[in-house]
Amino acid sequence: MPKIDVIDEAIVDAAPITVYRAFLDVYSGTTSWWAPALESKLRGSKPICESAVCDVIARSHGGSSKFSVKIVKAVEPKTIEFELSGDLVGTEKYTFEPAHEKTRVQLRFTGKTNKLVLSVLSLFVDVGKVHSQTIQKGFKACNSYLCKK
Repeated sequence: MPKIDVIDEAIVDAAPITVYRAFLDVYSGTTSWWAPALESKLRGSKPICESAVCDVIARSHGGSSKFSVKIVKAVEPKTIEFELSGDLVGTEKYTFEPAHEKTRVQLRFTGKTNKLVLSVLSLFVDVGKVHSQTIQKGFKACNSYLCKK
């Protein structure tokens, strides 16, 4: 199981607080702007905050991965940090920085596959690149969603 360490970033046409909240909303399942590439639902009835857990399904290239994310740190409107477990294990850290009345959003994923088929596939396919493609789709979807609001 090769280690994955990727960083993706984009500019979103909204203020950092708006983008920060949009990401929390999509992980909680309140909105679905990242579907079908990523769908998530908050586990339990507690509000989305530090220590909350969300169950996620990520779809790409005809396959899917299931994992959970636990929010280990959330600093409004600057960062959201997750611990992942399931088909993918590791950490993700989103950062939201002001960029001329817009937001530079960045995600760093550090981890590995934890599902046999993904681990075997990683021998032939750059899983980090596939992850980045899904994240870039999400960044574009977020921008489109927020521009329509």
